[in-house]
Amino acid sequence: MQKNMSDQKLMLEEIRNHWVKAGNQYSNTGGVTPTSRDPYLGQLEEVYIQRYLRKSHAVLEIGCGSGFHTIKYSKSVAKITGIDFVDNLIDFAKKRADFECIENADFVSGSVFEIDKIFRNEKFNCVVSQRCLINLCDWQHQKEVILKVHSLLPTKGTFLLTEGFHGELNNLNNVRKKCGLSEIKVVNYNKNLVRKEFERFIGQYYDVMAVHHYGAYLFFSRIIHPLIVSPKEPKHDSRLNDVAKKISRIIQLPYFKKYSYNLFYFLRKK
Repeated sequence: MQKNMSDQKLMLEEIRNHWVKAGNQYSNTGGVTPTSRDPYLGQLEEVYIQRYLRKSHAVLEIGCGSGFHTIKYSKSVAKITGIDFVDNLIDFAKKRADFECIENADFVSGSVFEIDKIFRNEKFNCVVSQRCLINLCDWQHQKEVILKVHSLLPTKGTFLLTEGFHGELNNLNNVRKKCGLSEIKVVNYNKNLVRKEFERFIGQYYDVMAVHHYGAYLFFSRIIHPLIVSPKEPKHDSRLNDVAKKISRIIQLPYFKKYSYNLFYFLRKK
C-alpha cells in the first residue's frame, strides 16, 4: 500500500511538471495552445457550460489553467474564482483579467485536493471542471475531488463538468483502425473515466440533470478530416474542424454519441 501511495504521489508530481512546462511555453496568440490543443472542441464545451450558468452564480472553476475560459464565463455570472496548481498559468490568468478589465474574476494558486480547505469560508453555487478530473492520476483521486466539490456546494448546487471517457474513445479507435488510421492514445497526464463507474458513483451524491455529447464533431475531426488530408497530418485549428464544429452546434446527431470520448454533465447536488 505504501508503495502504491508513493507511486501515486510521483505520478501527480509528473503531471504537475508537465503543466509547469506547458505554462512556460504559453503565448496569448489564441488557437492551439499547450492548455487547449483543440480550440474548436473547447468552444463546443463552452456552449454547454454557458447554457447552465446564471447571472446570480458564484462560480469556482477547478483546473482553470491560463484563465482563457474563465474570463469568458465571468461575463455570464456574478463572480468566478479559478484555481490551478501551476503558478505560471495563474499569473498568466491574472494578467489576462487585468488586461480585459474583468473585475469579477479571481485566480488562486493551489491544489484541487485542497479546495475544501482553501475555500472553507467561501460560498459557491456552481463549480466548473473543464477536463480537470482527467488530469488526476487515478479513479481514487478523481472520486476524492468529486466529493470535495460536493462539500463546497449547497443542496441543489450545480456541478458542470466536461471530461474524457474510456469506452467512447475505444469506439472511435475501432473505426479509425478499420479506416487504416492509427490509434488515438491517451497522453500520460490524462486518465479517462469509465462511464458506468462514474455514473454509479456520482449518482450517490448528485442528480444527473443533462448529458450532452460532442460525437459528430469528434467523428468528423478525428476520422473524416484525417482521411481527407492524408498523408498530411490533420491540424486541430483547420478549416475542416471549424466546419465540423458548426455542424455540431446546429444539429445533435444521436448516432455519434458512442464516439464522444468527451462528455458534458450537468449535475445538481442532492
